[in-house]
Amino acid sequence: MTVNLDKIIAFLAVTMALFHLLVASPFFLFPDLIVRGAHLLFSLVLGFLIYRSARGGFRACIDYALIALSVICVGYLIVNHSSIVVRPPWTRAATPFELFVALGTVFVVLEMTRRSLGMAISGLCLFFIAYGFAGPYLRFVDFLRPLAHKGVGINEFVDQMYFSFEGIFGVALGVSTDFIFLFVVFGALLQVIGGGDFFVNVTKSATGSTRGGPAKMAVVASALMGTMSGSSVANVATTGAITIPMMKKLGYPKNFAGAVEAVASTGGQITPPIMGAAAFLMAAILGISYQEVITAAVLPAFLFFASLFVAVHWEALKHGLQPLAKNEKGATWREFKAGWTFLLPLVLIMTFLLMGYTPSLCAFYGVVATIITPFLRRSTMVSPSVIANGLEFGARAAVTVAIACASAGIIVGIVQISGLGFRFSSLVIAFADGNLYVALFLAMIAAFIFGMGMPTTPAYIIQATLVAPALVELGADPLAAHLFVFYYAVLGQITPPVAVAAFAAAPIAGTSATSVGWRAFALGIPAYVIPFLFVANPELLGQGEWGALLLVLIRSAIAIICLSIALTGWMGGRALGWISRGLLLFAAGLLVTPNPLLSAAALAVIAAVWGLQRYGSQHSIKEPALND
Repeated sequence: MTVNLDKIIAFLAVTMALFHLLVASPFFLFPDLIVRGAHLLFSLVLGFLIYRSARGGFRACIDYALIALSVICVGYLIVNHSSIVVRPPWTRAATPFELFVALGTVFVVLEMTRRSLGMAISGLCLFFIAYGFAGPYLRFVDFLRPLAHKGVGINEFVDQMYFSFEGIFGVALGVSTDFIFLFVVFGALLQVIGGGDFFVNVTKSATGSTRGGPAKMAVVASALMGTMSGSSVANVATTGAITIPMMKKLGYPKNFAGAVEAVASTGGQITPPIMGAAAFLMAAILGISYQEVITAAVLPAFLFFASLFVAVHWEALKHGLQPLAKNEKGATWREFKAGWTFLLPLVLIMTFLLMGYTPSLCAFYGVVATIITPFLRRSTMVSPSVIANGLEFGARAAVTVAIACASAGIIVGIVQISGLGFRFSSLVIAFADGNLYVALFLAMIAAFIFGMGMPTTPAYIIQATLVAPALVELGADPLAAHLFVFYYAVLGQITPPVAVAAFAAAPIAGTSATSVGWRAFALGIPAYVIPFLFVANPELLGQGEWGALLLVLIRSAIAIICLSIALTGWMGGRALGWISRGLLLFAAGLLVTPNPLLSAAALAVIAAVWGLQRYGSQHSIKEPALND
């Protein structure tokens, strides 16, 4: 029975992948509602087969009943798409069967969300649904009165969630259907045909001859792998299995080795050209091209990995760690020659994006190129079953993204129909008293609360709906505001107490998830400052003159490096004391805002700390040390 079920899952997953390739190709045109309905139906059926309730005959009957319910409820939408598209909203009462299929769809989405993503997101969806119906009664509670609204009736709820493009079948699921799915399949295919091994081997040979080579390898390799997978946990599982043991072997502490991989893998989601799934949603919500999003993300991603690279380098000096042995690291040119063809699909996607092709068409050509790539050279050829496995793995991975987008659609639908977005933005503005930087700090706290233990996609959607409008109203550039909440949605993966990337790295490192989580948080603190930098300095997003951009980039890089050195506690050949660390943190703070006088003062402070460190190393002057 198990073997047959595995074959059924594989068949459905490959069929789903081929269906999306057909839809994305330039040769066919399908109505949006049919495509989104089919995408959700595939995801639900596959999900209930993959995430079984439990073993046993009765439990299996429950799973098959849920699959049947999914087919009936979502199938009704697919069959009747033409009449649903022209259905006027909130003007007619739903029939009993329409109520059944609409509420049934909400139910199966919530149940699949619980199974695949945990109780946190499904519980949050239920909370928002309850808020929608309980709105009128909140006026009787003093501290909840600002959030009260006229309430949502059952017909309004059904119309919003099922019979419109504002609920489950809204923008989020549309982006999952049109863009995210094929990019996930692209990443899975590239990994199974050997692209993942190629990136890791080239990175190892390029960085292995430097101090702390394996840790630097983790930084670079995770950035490259992140462009394919867009998943922090997947990056940790793939590159971490190689880099963490190598770091431990070289002498890095266990928790530091796990933390480096967790932070680097998390940064993969903000690395162009193929960022995490939420980046496609950002383009759709803002009504801009995906090219604009990745262009804006380039310099912040550079600052992110520069800060981590510096921290790793100084940590290696601090512990006196040596490079890899020559026979371990390999030859860079030899490794590159052995697999350079794996770069072709990435180059093709990037070229088409720059030429203005839609992301869905770029993903289509990228997948086709990835299927062809291993057959360009005899040494990289694979069997057709490997290609099929790549399609299957990609579809499996995309199921959770589709379900996350569908459940996020429930939240967005309630926010829109209840007016919660406007009310929440008003509260943020009131608390901030009109100050953008206070509002940014409040938005960061809200991001930690909403994103705790949550995948990046739903965490971003919630914040983009509730928080970003307040930042825009206070004067932030819309793209900067959305990138701000996107960054904190990503950084939630390394933010304790629920730091999922750290939880994935801890078993590989052989230490506790708590120690890895807090070490990753400390290591990633410079990354937490980057969003404030690009909101205060929109030039970092590629806006403005090149001269101004260069100055801002230099100033931001110095600020990030100061933070990394202060947190690592090593500079000029000896340990930093608490006074020097504090001065470096102060200098980094002065460099955030575009004020020439503050920047000059910060450079003077940095020069003083550097001089003190050099003088102290030559004359054995000890400053009070801060225990690590």
